[in-house]
Amino acid sequence: RPIAVLIGGFALFSLLSGGPPPPDPQAPAASAAPTPRNAAESAQATERLVRVVVAAGLGPMTSGGDVRPPLPIAYLDLPRVVVRGASSLDPVGPALIGVLFSDAGSAAVAAPEIAAYLTRPQSLVLVPPDARFTLRLEGSLLVIFQRSASNDPDPESVAALVAALEAVGVEVPLPR
Repeated sequence: RPIAVLIGGFALFSLLSGGPPPPDPQAPAASAAPTPRNAAESAQATERLVRVVVAAGLGPMTSGGDVRPPLPIAYLDLPRVVVRGASSLDPVGPALIGVLFSDAGSAAVAAPEIAAYLTRPQSLVLVPPDARFTLRLEGSLLVIFQRSASNDPDPESVAALVAALEAVGVEVPLPR
């Protein structure tokens, strides 16, 4: 008897609440990344990162999941673009993250702060123990490349990306 009341109550609740929940949408999940200020800004940054990936001999991928590098709280809301470099050994590919600042001056001020943040012990708990970062600054675009020997299925592609990044702006040194 209590079971019948429970089942009846559940059926009544389902009927009154509009039925079962709808199935999960088939569309890809929206990125949590803030949207660049305009389409031209996003396209320009994406094109720059695509050129780096192509120069490394990899296949550029501009769609896929969002990548969130460890950033100081003050910079979490900055727009960013992600381009991955796919290879036959790593079809997902390592990600190049472009963080877009409003101007070159603010990017130049923020880049050393971000570099220092990435090397703090508190930030290193967010990444694999052997994580290495490359930061390059070109105008208002800060490029962040994180790699980890223990997690990289194609070390040659990673090395090619590091070499190709040398053509992007100036290096942002990481404090030791």
